[in-house]
Amino acid sequence: MVQRFNKPPTVEYKQRPNLIKGLRDANAWSMDITYLKLNNGQWVYLASVLDLRPQTILAHQISATMDTKIVVSTMQRALSQHRKPNYLHTDMGSQFTSFSFENILKQHAINHSYSKLGHLYDNAKIESFHSSLKREMIYQFHFPSIAHLILAVSKYVDWFNSDRISVVRRKLQSA
Repeated sequence: MVQRFNKPPTVEYKQRPNLIKGLRDANAWSMDITYLKLNNGQWVYLASVLDLRPQTILAHQISATMDTKIVVSTMQRALSQHRKPNYLHTDMGSQFTSFSFENILKQHAINHSYSKLGHLYDNAKIESFHSSLKREMIYQFHFPSIAHLILAVSKYVDWFNSDRISVVRRKLQSA
C-alpha cells in the first residue's frame, strides 16, 4: 500500500489573478512542487517547469528542503536553457509568492498568473505530469537515496519529453 503525504495547511494570501485562463495559445509555462518519499521515510521535493504548448518539462530539481531556493533555481535553469515565456502559471504557495521568486519574474518581464485558491484544476497540466510520474515510476520502485531518485526522475523526464509525448501525439493524430 502506498502511503500518501498530507500537505500541511498553507498560509492564506489575497487571491492574485489567473492571467492565462481562456488563453489557449498563450506562450506560457506552468510550475509546481510535489512531494516524493525515499525508502528511509524521508520526504524530498520535486520542482518542475512545464511548457504548456508542447507539454514538455523544461527544468526540474529535487531537494531535501521545500523552500524558495528550489523554485528560484529551477526557474533560473529553465530560463537559461529556453526562450522566456510571456506568462508563468503557479499556485499561490509561499515559495511562488516570495520576493525572491517574484523578483526573477520581474527581471525577465514574465507575467505571473496564479491558480485560484482551492482550484487544483487551474494548474492541471503540471499536476497531471507529477501524477503520471508518481504512478508510472515513483510508486513502482524503491529509492534508497536522493541520488538514486534524482537519476530516475531525470531518466523519466527525458523519456516523458521524447518518447511518451511522441506516442500520445501519434495517437491523437490518428484518432
